[in-house]
This record gives sequence, C-alpha cells and structure tokens, in this order.
Amino acid sequence: MQRRDSGYLAGWHYPDGIIETNCNPARSLPGARSIICTATSYFSDVVPHDPQAPSLRGAVSNYAWGQDYHRVLRRWLDELARFICSEFSGASCLPCVDTGPLVDRAAAVRAGIGWFGKSANLLTREFGSYVFLAELITTLELEPDEPLHANCGQCVECVVQCPTGAILSDGAVDARRCISDLTQAKGVIPREWRKVIGNRLWGCDTCQTVCPVNDRKAAARHDEFAPLPDVGTAVDLVAVLSMTKAQFRQWFGPTAMAWRGKATLQRNAAVALGNSQDERAVAPLSRALHDRKPVVRGHAAWALGELGGEQAQSALRALLARESDAWVRDEALEALNKCSQEGESHEPRVQ
Repeated sequence: MQRRDSGYLAGWHYPDGIIETNCNPARSLPGARSIICTATSYFSDVVPHDPQAPSLRGAVSNYAWGQDYHRVLRRWLDELARFICSEFSGASCLPCVDTGPLVDRAAAVRAGIGWFGKSANLLTREFGSYVFLAELITTLELEPDEPLHANCGQCVECVVQCPTGAILSDGAVDARRCISDLTQAKGVIPREWRKVIGNRLWGCDTCQTVCPVNDRKAAARHDEFAPLPDVGTAVDLVAVLSMTKAQFRQWFGPTAMAWRGKATLQRNAAVALGNSQDERAVAPLSRALHDRKPVVRGHAAWALGELGGEQAQSALRALLARESDAWVRDEALEALNKCSQEGESHEPRVQ
C-alpha cells in the first residue's frame, strides 16, 4: 500500500480490497492451508537485439519471445491440481499465474525459491531472475520450506544502470519511469522518456542483463519459450506500424505481448522508429499520421520530429491542416518546431 500511495505503481490500480485479498490466500480459496510455489526458467542462449542500436527492428524482452507464459504455466498447474485432487480426496486447489489473486514474489521468497533483488526481481541461485513464477493454493496441509538466507550484498548494478533511474535505493521500482511499464501501459508515453526507450518494442531487460547473479546461467529446456518465428528477439518496426488486425493476431496473439492490443504496439513502434536515425522510417511514419487511433498519430508525429527533413515537415503540416484532436495537434506542433529549428543540419542517416 505504501508504494501505491507513493505513486510508484503509476496507472496500475490496486484498491485496498484487492491488496488485502492478494495478501490473504484464504480469501480466494476458503480453507487454504498451503501454497505450492514454482519457478520456471525461460533464459535463452539466443543473443538479444541491442535496444540502443539505430535500427528498423524493435527489441523484444526475453520473456516475450515465445509462447504466452500465462497459458503455458496455467496448463501445467492445472495438471498438477488434477493430480493432487485425484490423490487426496476432498482437496481443493486454485492455480495462480501472474494476474492471479496472490503476491507471487512474496510467496516465492517465503517458499525458499529465491530472494528479492534490489531490482525487485526475484533472484534464484540456479536460474537467476529469468524465471516465470506461478503458484497453486491448496487446502492440503504441507510442510513448509525455509526461506533462503541470501541477498544482493553491496551490488547496485541494476540501480546504477537502469536507463531511467526507475530502480530506487530502497528496492522499490517507480513504474512511472520503468521502460518495461512504459511500453505496456496504455495511453501517452511522456516525452521525457521516449528517447531513452531506444528501439525497444516491448519491455526492458537491462536490470537483468547487468545483474551478476544472471551470469553463466544455463539455458531453459522448455521449447515453449524459445523465440517464435514471427517475433524472435526483434520485430520489423515498419511492419508493426502498419499491421492489420489479422497480422496482429497472427504475430502477437500467441505471445505475452497481445494483451494490450494492437494500438499499444504500434505506438511503441512509432517511438522506436523515431529513435532509428534512419530516413527510411519517414514514409511509414507519415502514413501512420492517418491512423484512426490518436495515440498512434501523436507518437508518429513526435517520431517525425526526431527524424526531421522536408518530407517529415510536409507530412506534419498536412496533419495540422486536418487534425482535430488537441493532444495530437500539440505533438505535431512540437515536432514541426523541432524540425524547423534544426533545419538542414538534422539529417537522418541511412542504414
């Protein structure tokens, strides 16, 4: 509640009633006596795309390369629940995967699976932080495991190297500036954070890639989390910006990126293209100014301002001549002013 009241949770809403329910398993499963906690590794030997490289491809967070972990883990938990209920008459079970009614990291720490890192990630000795957490609340009385006596010591790599300073010294994360949250939250990405997003289409792994606990971890052996052909480690940003609903379902439907919808990914693609330093992005961004979603039009306008040039200025003037949305107009005016100020000295380079 303290982090919510401090504003660190940004647009993620946690009323008192929900917080109390999430901290009390018996409210979700009457008679609950135990929580079976699991941690499934998704670490891959595949080299991730550099999120700061000038590029027409957008980096995707490691956890989203493969199949949607919510569905995969829920299927596995359902199998475990069926087994328990068949072996122990009268037992009841409730699977929880991420969005379920449980504070999963706190439960995992108490179960001895890992410890809270300074990045707020759960760190495990065997797999580092590259784990999906899931739980099975049950009415069975099980002998508890002991928590690990481990911590990050004096290491502050994640705190120091977070691109936006979102990781605070007390172990809290300010979602208002966390890139992973910014790429998942609906609505407008604040201008002050757009440049630092780089080419990221979804998520941010910096606090994991710099963490010494994650060094030399073995790759996961679950094919479900291997990079999918239509996604991989990076996605064609121009294709995402102009994709149809059918393409969105085909490319992103099987992944954990689909839940926020097509417009959020297209907004992210526009920002990433604005950071591409590639004049080939101007034409697709100009076409995106006709998108029916204001959130896409406005971020595309900002991106054109970053790239500059006569074609970008012409597209922005045409947008202002027809646009009625006040926020989009403001973005277009700011972008056009930037183009005008930088003039011919602002020349995007071709990759």
